[in-house]
Amino acid sequence: MDIKRAKEILNSTKDIEVTYQGKSVWINNINPSLGSAFIITRDNEKKQYQVSISDLVEK
Repeated sequence: MDIKRAKEILNSTKDIEVTYQGKSVWINNINPSLGSAFIITRDNEKKQYQVSISDLVEK
């Protein structure tokens, strides 16, 4: 995924499915200068992760 699309998903009112390493995630925030996103898994795990936006996949 690229930064532009990640921003669109983050700002969308629709529920757009995104995965990271096969797990469904929410994009919580984006750091464009680092090319990273802060994500939370949808499986009720409350931990936030910082990952490369290029590792996110839109389903």
